[in-house]
Amino acid sequence: MWRVDTSRRQLGIFRFHRQTTFFMICVTSLLLIFSGTVFVDCQNLTANLLIRSQENDVYRLLNEGLAGYEPKSAISDYAAIDLDQDAIEDELDRESDEGFKNARLIYEQGGHSKPYAKITLKVLPSSPVPRFTKITGRNSSGRTVNGKSYLTDQNNVLDIRYESKDGLEGAYPGCNVGALTPIKKERVYGCFESAGVLQATIDGKDESFDYTYDVLADNKNGRTIKGFSTLVEKDMLKCVGCPYPDAKYAVDYYNTPSYGNEWIEAAFEKRSTSLERGNADFANYGYVGRAEAIKVGIVAMNVLIYALREFEDAIRDCEAGERDAGLQNWDEGVALYVGSLEEGGIAGSLDGKFLHQMADRYCSIFKTCDKKGTKTSGTSKVNYDMLNLFDKGQKHLARYECRELKKVKEKIASLMYIPLIQGTLHAAYRVEYLDGYQRFQAQGAAFAAAVLPRVHAANKDAAKIIYENMRVGAVKTSHKAVKEAFQSVYTDLNIDCGLVGGMWHESLGIYYKGGAPCLQSESTMTALILLAASGSILFGLIGTFFHYRGKRQAESIEYFS
Repeated sequence: MWRVDTSRRQLGIFRFHRQTTFFMICVTSLLLIFSGTVFVDCQNLTANLLIRSQENDVYRLLNEGLAGYEPKSAISDYAAIDLDQDAIEDELDRESDEGFKNARLIYEQGGHSKPYAKITLKVLPSSPVPRFTKITGRNSSGRTVNGKSYLTDQNNVLDIRYESKDGLEGAYPGCNVGALTPIKKERVYGCFESAGVLQATIDGKDESFDYTYDVLADNKNGRTIKGFSTLVEKDMLKCVGCPYPDAKYAVDYYNTPSYGNEWIEAAFEKRSTSLERGNADFANYGYVGRAEAIKVGIVAMNVLIYALREFEDAIRDCEAGERDAGLQNWDEGVALYVGSLEEGGIAGSLDGKFLHQMADRYCSIFKTCDKKGTKTSGTSKVNYDMLNLFDKGQKHLARYECRELKKVKEKIASLMYIPLIQGTLHAAYRVEYLDGYQRFQAQGAAFAAAVLPRVHAANKDAAKIIYENMRVGAVKTSHKAVKEAFQSVYTDLNIDCGLVGGMWHESLGIYYKGGAPCLQSESTMTALILLAASGSILFGLIGTFFHYRGKRQAESIEYFS
């Protein structure tokens, strides 16, 4: 009896081991799958607050940081172009013809970036003034103003680009006029006085020139938001190493290099665009709709494509062995992504105007904020990942690791499209289910217009579906159709749809009906399934070991009972 009782107990233990083993296999597999986001998304980034100091009423970022990124060059003047966007938005929000007129002037002429003075000399120089000749003068208070000849071989009319007092060309110089005069936001502290004497050294000879000019009319800007679009052909299609891929996607789709400018100018003029694909007719749009089309179009089309251009230029510089130039261009790409107004990037500030802020704004709607991309406030996971990539790219450049740099840039480009996709999906949902306000119709059309070229390159049918549902004047909008069209190309765009997220209802703590996020992207899910399978195999082997071991023990017990 004792032997029989003992055998039954041993058989019970065996069955327990077997059941426990299979339970472990199931639980482990599920944990491996559902913890995939943690596995994939785990990032350990360090970011610092963006510092903005003010000296003599002049913003000077210099090397102080861009939302946690530490530039190696002075890019304050470059980043400051987001102040143009800020001024444009203020004027558009006036919802008046005068406001739109002022906004368009700022868009076309600028006010805050790459300022220069067009000065007429009273006496012709003895020889043409070469480009980059250092020139000094005085402001209205008698303080020294520094500049350099902006163009090659100038005669009695000099274009002089301002520099900061410490000689850093990329620093914020404090002469901001351009199209700011009509809105009375010009700053002339750092400008040359209206009449005086300029000093320069030409061909080794010190020379002085009497001059006169109109401070408000003759201080202009060499960098404008419009220029980010009109320079696409020169800077991204016909340059050394060109065409750059994202610019080519856009031109292949629209058949117009300055497609962004065409979109924005048409919205200003309340007319139809003249593009090969993706046309928009703003004739029936009021102030609000046109304003949103312009605001979003500037950032999503003009600024995005030129930021990518800077990263591409950095790769070309790396391949040419020009590290310093590459670092400068890389910093400038980051400056255009972040801008000068983005204070405390890791805190999710609402001050920014460019892509960094766009990503943070939509992460709160799609529940993709924080390092793991699971929260509705703070910095987006996209921006945490971006910061990591910006830092990696900078290090690769410093070591001339050009192939690795190119891979980083490709990841950056993919991440840049995520807030555009989120913006499109958000607008589609609001238009179909929540409200049909022209504000969201215009936003959705602009976001879609910016991402359509990339989608079209991957799948023409998907691009057509998105356009027909999101275009200006669309008869109807199907969020489901737009969402499925985007999902069909995520793999081609190298986008993990987990980073896109879903439409989250904050007060209810659930996703809106039909707005839930899709599963992990195919590549990520495949990796997780393989990982889970590997875990299952491992525990399966363990289970098999216990199975045969227990079986032998049971057989032995039964034999001797």
